[in-house]
Amino acid sequence: MNKLLVLFAGVLMSTSSFAMSGSYGVSTDYMWRGQTQTDHGMHANLSLKQDLGGGFYGGAWTGNVEVNGTQELEMDFYGGFTKMKGDFWVDAKYVAYRYTGESVTDFEERIVSVGYNAFSYGKAHGIEEALNYEWYELKLPFIKWADVTLHSGEWENGLDNKSVKLNWSLTDDLTLGMMVMSHIRDDNMRTGDAISFHLKSKF
Repeated sequence: MNKLLVLFAGVLMSTSSFAMSGSYGVSTDYMWRGQTQTDHGMHANLSLKQDLGGGFYGGAWTGNVEVNGTQELEMDFYGGFTKMKGDFWVDAKYVAYRYTGESVTDFEERIVSVGYNAFSYGKAHGIEEALNYEWYELKLPFIKWADVTLHSGEWENGLDNKSVKLNWSLTDDLTLGMMVMSHIRDDNMRTGDAISFHLKSKF
């Protein structure tokens, strides 16, 4: 797998003729699929995405996490294919999650998602012993004062979560967001609902 990641990084570096995009941001919490990844603490992240042409793409994302009181760095590497036709779209990608410390085990997923208009469905298939995760999302385009998305997801072990995401475009490249999530867990213990604010800039 490490050789594959090195090859993937080389592809990103050698395809400068295609469009590359990126973003960086900060948030008051890093909440992912119903669990805080920073013990409800501050989070910063950076991402790069390379358009490879023909619907194919690759990218990387990195941000800080806190696991059992230990600060670590999460690094995600992904590659995939997306296709749109009218209001219908489909996306398939492979993601490798890597961590700098020993508190979290590295893992991989195959993720397939489809959408039509304001509705989308997705499923992450965990490789080897990683758990599967399934979710539904619905955007509310009739709300004009913010971009609002409802999310409902469930792990294969029965743990579920629901969230409401709101985003406001401050400029063409700067977005202010808020996430209200229920059934938040911290180290697999439910801690109730939580709210996170984030600021994201594209470049």
